[in-house]
Amino acid sequence: MEVLRSREEVKGILTSFNVAYVADALKNSMFGKNIIFEERLGSTNVFLKKIAQEEGAAEGTVVIADEQTDGLGRMGRRWFSKKGENLLFSVLLRPTLAPDNVFILTMIFALAGTDALKEVSGLDAGIKWPNDIYLGQKKLGGVLTEFSVLGESVQYLVLGMGLNVNWKPKEGETTGYMTSSVFSESGKRVSREELLVFLLGRLAVYYQGCMEDGKEKELLYKRWNKKSVVLGRPVVIETGKERIIGNAAEIDQDGALWVVTSEGEEKRILCGDVSVKVNNSDER
Repeated sequence: MEVLRSREEVKGILTSFNVAYVADALKNSMFGKNIIFEERLGSTNVFLKKIAQEEGAAEGTVVIADEQTDGLGRMGRRWFSKKGENLLFSVLLRPTLAPDNVFILTMIFALAGTDALKEVSGLDAGIKWPNDIYLGQKKLGGVLTEFSVLGESVQYLVLGMGLNVNWKPKEGETTGYMTSSVFSESGKRVSREELLVFLLGRLAVYYQGCMEDGKEKELLYKRWNKKSVVLGRPVVIETGKERIIGNAAEIDQDGALWVVTSEGEEKRILCGDVSVKVNNSDER
């Protein structure tokens, strides 16, 4: 097992994140063989894509940052996170998969995130299409999937997640949408390490299951739909080209959201193209 630690830790400075605990807990997992921890990164996704492309990093490589200064979100949004408060990480997969089927991996990653929140904090979070983790009307975190294609197959895929764990927004501090954290919602600080270990353990099981078993993939898809916080609700969708108002009816297995407008027209919106707001609560 190769565990790479931050330069600061090598110099003898203690970090606030227990990398050794995570490595030991995941020693028998696909995600326990190459763990890279950095005190400070611009973006864990950018870092991991670079070593995947330039160094041929192995499947299962995990990159964790204690602080992220230029994190990426959907549609070019930025995700900033202060030191020692949140869970910021990316994982590398090299699936035998066509690009059109990548959504299944975004799906199981978000599911694993909600499972970990339930197990470690007791919070029953949901998923707001296409990739946000919500509790009620407040955002707890988000997922960003990026991949490289070689020929007709995915060469590698990076799944990144940011979860608000022990962060508490100060008065006047805003992100442009309603946000919260595990600490704010549960009233207790939780271990980022325990969250990560449970999440990656669950992700490994889901990944193996959906890559090998069509029935397991179908079951996970149904679970993901049950976790949706938008299905059956009025939504406003802004694509940049048009504004669509209707009811969220279904999310298909390609990750597209089907919306039925007030005129009865069915519209299919692909992942990555839109922002979603829940009509009656002004969510983003």
